[in-house]
Amino acid sequence: DVTVQAQILAVLRSLQERLGLGLVLITHDLGVVAGHADRVAVVYSGRVVEQAGVSELFADPRHPYTRGLIASIPNLEESRERLFSIDGSPPALGRLPGGCAFHPRCIYAEARCRTEDPPLHDIGGRFSACHFATTLPPFHSASLAAAELDSGSMAP
Repeated sequence: DVTVQAQILAVLRSLQERLGLGLVLITHDLGVVAGHADRVAVVYSGRVVEQAGVSELFADPRHPYTRGLIASIPNLEESRERLFSIDGSPPALGRLPGGCAFHPRCIYAEARCRTEDPPLHDIGGRFSACHFATTLPPFHSASLAAAELDSGSMAP
């Protein structure tokens, strides 16, 4: 329930401010992340694939999974017939594919992604586990979503 969620988050924020506490939230709700986090770690298949300040992450995600998550947020200002979704399903943790775990679902995947698991690269105080973190095109949620909807999926 959204009302109860808002009340709980308000209590947590109050405790955090009053007692000077750090707070770790684990959620799939990017709205909560945007409104309550200072720093974000995005996890895919049990591994951190991107870590950045919340503003940096939403403005310019440097991992394809993060881009897909942000592009899938409904936008009431844009009219689309279909909502964006990342094609495919996450792999079973006991049967991860070789290389980057996200490569079967990634529009940017190349041959090396199937064999080399990218390390978590430091790119100026933020981190991304993508071979192409520094060369991904500029991010625009609406254009990514539109391009992927036109192509039919986020998979190669």
